[in-house]
Amino acid sequence: MKRRAGAVSQLMVSGTAVAVTRKAIKNFYVRVDRETGEVRVTAPRRLSDDEIGRLLRRDWPWVEKQRARAALRPHLPEHRYETGEVFYLWGRPYVLTVRESPARRPVVCVRAGRLLLHAEASLGAEERQKAIEEWYRARLAQGIEALQGEAEAIVGRRPREYRIKKMKTRWGTCNTAAGRIWLNLKLAQYRPAILRYIMLHELTHLWVHNHGPAFHARMDRFCPDWRMLKQELDDGPAYEI
Repeated sequence: MKRRAGAVSQLMVSGTAVAVTRKAIKNFYVRVDRETGEVRVTAPRRLSDDEIGRLLRRDWPWVEKQRARAALRPHLPEHRYETGEVFYLWGRPYVLTVRESPARRPVVCVRAGRLLLHAEASLGAEERQKAIEEWYRARLAQGIEALQGEAEAIVGRRPREYRIKKMKTRWGTCNTAAGRIWLNLKLAQYRPAILRYIMLHELTHLWVHNHGPAFHARMDRFCPDWRMLKQELDDGPAYEI
């Protein structure tokens, strides 16, 4: 196993490259990208490569299971943000139509079952992507607002704020010290029941910080079908924005 200089290193475990990031944290975390199968570790700075390797080998059966799941997961084509491509909103497909517009700012909306992007002819793919991502961000913010009262009443806790960002390996995170919940931008593409489940999951971390038996017991009370929803999310298509 070879380590690069700096806080980021790469370890080889069972022939698989593992990206390791060292931070000022207490615990060791291993994650598998649900879309690519890449393995990433976040570890305390005090841990040596040998110690990280030992922890990885301990968790390797779980890693292999997640990598196998990622390999079987259906993947949709990458977008070029052109007419005819399919985008999903709350589990429903919408075919994109790009229309030329003299307006300086692109406008995205849904009309008659289609996703319309009104933009200048010169607008490139990167700018089109940004416009569509901002549209998704607004839709997700609306979905969070619609669900937060119910979700907070079920769990009995309220965060200081919800924020949205595009994440590769997590559907949500909860900063318990700051009382802040982050939700993955891609959640706007899935059924509202999925967003509700993730919100309940992250709110539950305001009671229990880990994923141990106490956390599962609360999730069983707050969201009895959470295991089914988790499987739907983990095994469903890897939508792209």
